[in-house]
Amino acid sequence: MDNKNAIMEAINNVEHPAIATSLVDLGMVRDVEYQPEDQGVTLTLALPVLSIPENVRDYMVNSLYLAIQDAGGELKGVNLAQMTDEDRQMFLQLEQENWRQ
Repeated sequence: MDNKNAIMEAINNVEHPAIATSLVDLGMVRDVEYQPEDQGVTLTLALPVLSIPENVRDYMVNSLYLAIQDAGGELKGVNLAQMTDEDRQMFLQLEQENWRQ
C-alpha cells in the first residue's frame, strides 16, 4: 500500500516562510507526480520571479522535502518555473492579505 494521500496532504500543509498561506494555495506547487513503487515525488515550484533570494527558494524546497519525508515519501526532483503574469497577480494579492508580521 502506498502513502499517496498522506504525502499529498503533507505537501498541501507546507506554508510559505513569509506568507501565512500554503505553497499550494499560493499557486507555487504544481505538477506533483507520485511514483508508488518507491514513494518518490517530483514537482514544479513556480516562483513569482526566478530571481528570488536563494535562501528563500531553498527554504521552501527543504520544507517540501521534510514534509514529504515525514509522510513516508521521498522528494526526488524539483523543477523551477516562473509564474505567468496572471498567477503572479493572484500570488501578490494573497501575499498582501496574509503577510506575516
